[in-house]
Amino acid sequence: MKHFFIHYFLLFCIILFFSCKKQTAYNDDFVRERLEQEAYGSSNWYAVLDSVITEHPDEAFPYYRKGLQLVRENNYTKGIKLMEHAAELDPYMYANYLGYIKLSSFGDYEAAIGHFKTAIEYDNHVDIIVPGSAYERVAIAYKEMENYEKAISTFNNYIDKFGEDGVDLYTFMYRGIAKTNVGDFESALKDFDTIIRKWEKCPEAYYRKGIIYHKKGDNSLACKQFKKALLYQNYIRGNPSGAYIDQLYVADIEQMFDLTCE
Repeated sequence: MKHFFIHYFLLFCIILFFSCKKQTAYNDDFVRERLEQEAYGSSNWYAVLDSVITEHPDEAFPYYRKGLQLVRENNYTKGIKLMEHAAELDPYMYANYLGYIKLSSFGDYEAAIGHFKTAIEYDNHVDIIVPGSAYERVAIAYKEMENYEKAISTFNNYIDKFGEDGVDLYTFMYRGIAKTNVGDFESALKDFDTIIRKWEKCPEAYYRKGIIYHKKGDNSLACKQFKKALLYQNYIRGNPSGAYIDQLYVADIEQMFDLTCE
């Protein structure tokens, strides 16, 4: 009987110990500061994230941060899986950017549209990592799928919803490109002129206008646009993590300049 009570008492103490032991509260700022202490992408850097994931498996940021780095290292299978899990845990924060990765890096347009619609549903459509709205990106995905009419109508709805001054300037660029692809040149020119009116140094707008004038057989007007694009080449939109959709390069402008300015 004595042994029974001793055994029971020890078991009770063990249960009490584990029931009273509290998990350390997750502190996002502490995790970020801890990561900054290690070399970016090093084994120790990954070890910090792995330890946080083990201790706080329901927190989205560590999965997202590890997944993003793996994607940047071209380990797409593991990276995307982790980013998808982060978006499941916190769709408000990560759905839009995950959609952008699938749109720009993988061409997985249907999946991307699904993530963008989730971001819109959670009312956080603006991406603070790579500028762009989920509304805009849905339309871009349709454009990349060559469903130009659907893309144009989706761009129209986005602009109508937020106003001309409430959307990303390059929304007019993408809509203008879609209109160019369906042969609506005059309306496309208006979109590119809208950009120039708001920002006269936009090389992409001049380049796209030059393409239209060349298609219409007016190389004199096209040449003038390509000259403008070259003048403002230092303002070409650049993405430090990779190319944007419809990325413009100086070589593209130079090629069209040589073709139309002879």
